[in-house]
Amino acid sequence: MDLERKLVQWRKEGLIDQTAVERIMSFEKGQPQKRKIPLLLLIGLIFFALAAFSFIAANWQAIPELLKVALFVLLMWIFYVLAYFSEKKHFGQPVIFRLLSLAMFGATILVTAQTFHFNLSNSVLPWAIFIAALAHYFVWRHMAYAVTAFIFGLNTLVTLVPFTGWIEWSIFVGISLAWFYFSKDDTPKVFSWMLLFFSGLLMWDLVTYNSPFWPIWTLFVLILLLFIVPVDARRFLSPLYLIFGAFMLIVYLAVRGETDMSLVDLNWPESIALAVTGLAVLALTYLKFRSIMWISILGAMGLLLFDDTAIALAIVAELSALAYLIIAQRKNQSLAPGFIYFIIVQFVIYVIYAWERLDMSLFFLIGALLLFALSGVGWWLNRKKEGAAT
Repeated sequence: MDLERKLVQWRKEGLIDQTAVERIMSFEKGQPQKRKIPLLLLIGLIFFALAAFSFIAANWQAIPELLKVALFVLLMWIFYVLAYFSEKKHFGQPVIFRLLSLAMFGATILVTAQTFHFNLSNSVLPWAIFIAALAHYFVWRHMAYAVTAFIFGLNTLVTLVPFTGWIEWSIFVGISLAWFYFSKDDTPKVFSWMLLFFSGLLMWDLVTYNSPFWPIWTLFVLILLLFIVPVDARRFLSPLYLIFGAFMLIVYLAVRGETDMSLVDLNWPESIALAVTGLAVLALTYLKFRSIMWISILGAMGLLLFDDTAIALAIVAELSALAYLIIAQRKNQSLAPGFIYFIIVQFVIYVIYAWERLDMSLFFLIGALLLFALSGVGWWLNRKKEGAAT
C-alpha cells in the first residue's frame, strides 16, 4: 500500500513518530471503502442497456407519443436514483450518472418538441439544458458540470445568432454574469467570462450599427468584472485578457493586410472614441490592474486601420511583442507566452508582406537575429541590475 510505504519513509526520516503512524493508519482503516461493481455484473448491465435501447429503437414508431416522453422521464429519474445511491453506498461514479440524467432531460425536451410539433428554431431546448447544467454545478460543484454548462452555453449562444433580440441577449448575459459572480472556483469563472465575451460579439447581429470594433469594446467593458472578484481570481483571469487581446490584434493585422476593408464602415468619430477609451483603459489598468495594461493598445486600432498598407499596425504588433518580452525578462516572468505571440506576429507579417518576395529561410533568419538581439538586451539588463544590487 502506497500510504504505508510513505508513512514508513517519513518515520525513517524523522518527520513523524510511531505514534503518529499508528494514528494515521487507524484513521484510514476507519474510512468507508469504495465498493467496486463486479466486472461481470458491469458487463451484464451494459449488454442489458444495449438490448433495451435496441428494442426501443426498433419499435420507436409503434410506441405511443405520450409513452415516448414518459420513457425518457423514467430513464432520467432512474439515473438520478442511481447517482444518489452511488454517492451514498460508494459504488460507481455519481457524476457520470448525473450527466446521463442531464442527457435524458435534454432528450425528454427534444422528444416532447418533436411529438407535439413544436418549432425547434430558437427553441427552449438549449436554454433548458444550459440552465439545468448550471443547476447541477451549483448543487454539486463538480468541474464536469461546469464544462457541460459551458458547452451548452455556447450552443445557446449559437442558436441566438439568427434570432437575436434584446430580451434573449439580456437573459443570456444575466445568467452568465450570475454564474461568474457566484462561482467559487477559478475555472467556472473563466468559462462564464468567455460566455460574456462571446455574447458581446452578438452586437454584430443585434445592433444595426456596423462596427468592426465590437470585440474590442466588449473586452474593455469586461475590465469592470475585475472589480467584483478577489485578488486571487484576478491573477487567474488576467491571462484571458492578454490572450484575447493578442488574438484580436493579430486578426486585425491579418484582415487589414490581406483583405480590402473598404466594405467595413470605418469612421473617424468611433475611431477617436476608441482611442480615448484606450487611454482611459491604460490609466485604469496602470493604477488597478497593471498586468493587463497591454490591452489598451487595442484602443489605437480604429486609427491604425485607416492605413491601407497595414504597416503601422504591423509595427505596433512587432513592438508590443518585443516590449512584452523585454519586460517579462526583467521581471523574471515566463517568456513562453511572449515568444508564442512574437512568432505568430512574425509569421503573419511574413504572409502579408514577404510571401512572394522573400525566401522563408531568410525570413526566419531575420526573426532569429531579432530574438538574439532581444536575448542580448535582456542579458545586459539583468547584468546591470545584478551589478547595481552588488
